[in-house]
Amino acid sequence: MRATAHSLHQARAAEQAAGDLPALLVAAERLAQAIMLGQHGRRRAGPGDAFWQFRPYGFGDSTQRIDWRRSARAARLFIRENEWEAANTLWLWPASSPRMDYASHLARDSKRQRALLLSLAAGFLALEGHERLGLLGGEGPVISRAGLPRVASAMLAAPPAPLPPQARLSRASALLIAADFLDPLPAIEAALTPLAAQGVKGHLLQITDPAEETLPFDGRTEFLGLDTPQRLLAGRAEALRAAYVAKFAEQRDAVRALARRLGFSFTLHHTDRAPAVTLLALHGLIGQRLPAAGVPA
Repeated sequence: MRATAHSLHQARAAEQAAGDLPALLVAAERLAQAIMLGQHGRRRAGPGDAFWQFRPYGFGDSTQRIDWRRSARAARLFIRENEWEAANTLWLWPASSPRMDYASHLARDSKRQRALLLSLAAGFLALEGHERLGLLGGEGPVISRAGLPRVASAMLAAPPAPLPPQARLSRASALLIAADFLDPLPAIEAALTPLAAQGVKGHLLQITDPAEETLPFDGRTEFLGLDTPQRLLAGRAEALRAAYVAKFAEQRDAVRALARRLGFSFTLHHTDRAPAVTLLALHGLIGQRLPAAGVPA
């Protein structure tokens, strides 16, 4: 019985996950801990003792949570909420296409390694903030750090995909999509629009290798496609640089404009730079502490 390409990929992904998972989790936790030092937690409703706000009593609320003193001053019942009570869910989706495995001589890591690291570090911060965490189209949501390895393992074993799948999400959700966003704009728009229509707080993290952005090659150069078997032989690669750089910038501007139209934030990360600055920007955006335009890093 012949194995299918999908089953072979799943087997290889599972083997990779077993080897990469511990180091990835340690790196993500260290990165998140560095951000947490000196940072104050986000103030929101939750199971803590500090009062946060009153809200109207709704279907499904326990009558034991009614604040009768506050309700007596109005014509309706009110619930007393404490900090961290209304925990949201952060859904992660790091792209896993072959193109994300690219790492030039200028980069510290591949694009996929950075997508995984930053996604899991953001997830660690969310769990520390008493939010739920899940993988879009996969594992979760989980409610504690004990569930983080399951989410990470599912990420490593995910089938190749350049753009996120469709899923039903609650309006209380946030969504972090880490990808290179080099697909045709209509395909990106088709993938993101149904997610944005659900009212989620979306955050796009574009991860770029510096060589992809600047084309730092000279002379006779052969370019090989990672997602397709295409080949391009350039006699003088430097002759392509100006037009290529302009086209690359045009694609980024189009994705940034799309994010703005959808009400999503947009953050840029280069794989030759330290991830901490980008994680700090993402943490602020997800926590609504920074403007929706994002902070390039």
